Amino acid sequence: MIASATPAVPIVFKGREDLVEQGVAILCQQALRFLAILGAGGMGKTSLALHIMDSHLVQNKFGERCYFMPCELFEDTESLVQGLIHVMELTMQENQSKQKVLFNHLQSADGDLLIVFDNFETPWNHGDSRIGVKNLLEKIVKYDKVSLIVTMRGPDGPGDIAWKRLGDQSGIPTLLPVSAKEAFKAFAGNKLQSSDDSESQIDSLLYQLEYVPLAIRLSAQHVKQIPLEELLSMWETDKTSILTEPTKPGRLTSVSFSIDLSLQIFKIEGQTLSLLSAISFLPNGIPFWVKNLPHMFQGEHLSLDVSALLNSSLIYGQNEGIKMLAPVKEHIHSKYPLGQDIIDQLERFYAQFLEDLPDNDMEAQPLLQIHINNIEKIFRIKISSGHSKTPCISAVNILYRFRRFVSVVMGLIDLILEKDKSIEKDDKIDLEVKRADLLRWMGRFQDAKDQVMSQLFQQIGNELGVAECLKRLGDIYRVQGRNDKAIQMISDALKQFQTFGNQVQAAVCLLSLGDLYRMQGRYDEATEMIMKAQEQYEEIGYKAGVADCLKILANSMIWLGNIYFMQARYKEASEMISEAQQLFQQIGNEVGAAECLQRLGSIYRMQGRNDDAIQMISDAQKQFQTFGNQIQAAECLWSLGELFRKQKKYDEATEMMMKAQKQFEEIGYKQGVADCLRILGRIYMDQAQYGEAADMFSNALRQYQNNGIIVDVALCYEYLGITYRLQGQYENAKEAFTEALRLLKGFPGEKYLIGWTLLEFGHLFFDMKDFVEARRKYEKARNVFDSHGQLEREVDKCSRALAKLNEAIKQ
Repeated sequence: MIASATPAVPIVFKGREDLVEQGVAILCQQALRFLAILGAGGMGKTSLALHIMDSHLVQNKFGERCYFMPCELFEDTESLVQGLIHVMELTMQENQSKQKVLFNHLQSADGDLLIVFDNFETPWNHGDSRIGVKNLLEKIVKYDKVSLIVTMRGPDGPGDIAWKRLGDQSGIPTLLPVSAKEAFKAFAGNKLQSSDDSESQIDSLLYQLEYVPLAIRLSAQHVKQIPLEELLSMWETDKTSILTEPTKPGRLTSVSFSIDLSLQIFKIEGQTLSLLSAISFLPNGIPFWVKNLPHMFQGEHLSLDVSALLNSSLIYGQNEGIKMLAPVKEHIHSKYPLGQDIIDQLERFYAQFLEDLPDNDMEAQPLLQIHINNIEKIFRIKISSGHSKTPCISAVNILYRFRRFVSVVMGLIDLILEKDKSIEKDDKIDLEVKRADLLRWMGRFQDAKDQVMSQLFQQIGNELGVAECLKRLGDIYRVQGRNDKAIQMISDALKQFQTFGNQVQAAVCLLSLGDLYRMQGRYDEATEMIMKAQEQYEEIGYKAGVADCLKILANSMIWLGNIYFMQARYKEASEMISEAQQLFQQIGNEVGAAECLQRLGSIYRMQGRNDDAIQMISDAQKQFQTFGNQIQAAECLWSLGELFRKQKKYDEATEMMMKAQKQFEEIGYKQGVADCLRILGRIYMDQAQYGEAADMFSNALRQYQNNGIIVDVALCYEYLGITYRLQGQYENAKEAFTEALRLLKGFPGEKYLIGWTLLEFGHLFFDMKDFVEARRKYEKARNVFDSHGQLEREVDKCSRALAKLNEAIKQ
């Protein structure tokens, strides 16, 4: 029975090479004898142990004295001892106890021996056997020649033994995306047809499975009978049904069986099971659970329930929160659905959470980011059910402040307008105006303008409403690059707000006009508008208190610093941002001060002071991490990665970008993930790894499309065009550049990006020796750059390209 339960060393084994090296070093080089491989079911603990055991160094040290114990067969001390005697082939003598036979052998062993206790959670958690099992284990480790590997579910090794753990606090991690994809393809075999669509479908499926090894293996094996597209559809509808083999369920053939086994072994029931069900319902889990859990759920000793769930590895801790991997989440949510009373509690909690957000967006946004998917899910359910409409509208009004969550807000607004047939007229108008603003921000300008104009007619007699619509129309024209029209609209809105004494909106208009003049290179007028806005804010701020006023002053200085930055007046920009930093420090706004550090780092980067820039941004990153501001901490990692890329320190750049990507994924910020993928593509492209670069750009492009960020979609098409050109794939390159320019027609203000796309398109035609078309593209690019007024260097690049073209024609 033991022999048949002992698995072979897995043939497909990806992404764990570093862990194998660490495990081998612990057993063979560091004189540490006790290795714990911990984590949730399905993470590949057994496979990792087998590969460590099979390594050349381990085999040289222990030889045939390596013993594998499949502990799911053993429930107590007596059966464990019997199993050890069997695998070690020891002879029992009459009237001799089994333990004495075992310990005599360990004492007299000729050389070092290794025992692997696999799936040790079974005897460790069975009935009242723990004390006896603990005593046996601690007696075994007293023999100097014995080394142990233990694999088990949970975050801690058994007994009072100095285990050396692999992985992180939650055990061994999931696979990285590249390794997960390699494993999926290896398991699927030659049935998998390679294409651009299949690559993106694999990426999508693995992302949804959160790169769990067992889920990867089980899903990939279905590809041998089911098309990949159908497999994705099955996951969307049936979830964990695809994570099983068509055999008798077991811990290695069914994710659901493995999860149910954990429930059984760790006795997860009653209130603990209810809490597990609630966590499975929440996409973000429970952030900062120590603080939030008592307010989210009713019940006694909830911390003990969390401890029990952490010990089972059904949940894991991350950044002071508790979360659940996708396969576990889907199984638990399907089998143990959440009751309506708990959903109502969660709605009340998040309604209050939104009300309590800080007024400062920079402070509020990171707090909101880690809960946003929970909030979206709960309020979508409440809106769809036809209940609690007032709290839902209040939630939308608060979320509307944050452009980072545009897709969430747009979805909730659309759902309210669809489901609530008895909505108050004022609420309906307000939501439609907000929707228009979001459409404008997403680049859907005509839809936005149509909706705003309809509001102008609806609000006849409401002069403030008309002024607000004029302001929004100005914003639409601004994004379209129609700056003169935008200035006219916002100036009209400003006059009306001033007439009505609405100082806040008047100040907002002044800031918008300042930004418009800045974009046109009219820096004196831009500065005048910002200074007027600052005076307006001073007046408003003093009414609210000195601290608020200083905060507003600091923000105004950042605006001015940005203007100086755009003028390449880096000294003045640095002075202004430094002064803002001092004001933030004066009022104790540490997040604002860290933001200034981040901006100073950007200024230093533009001055070529890369080492200073790295120091500044690194300091900002540490501060954001300390404050729990995960978004801006990740943005700093992203900036560091880009700095290292420009310094051609590609290993450091990749490391920073991967860390940033992981952090963005953890907080559910998809645009940040896409930004990281885009720069990873640049890193690969810089190193002439064009296939990998194209994969990254394509993946980033899909993420941007899903989030409606059209300009960045165009940027990815431009990079794809460059990558294809460098590989000699000229038709693919032509299609990519053409699509980039088609998208950018809706954004005439993006002159820098349009110009570069045309310039790169010209390089493509140059390589194809189509000199007539190359000249057209170079000249168009030069005209676009020249029309901007601040891109002289780019104009020179076009002129040099044309000169090179003339030389080529002469030859």
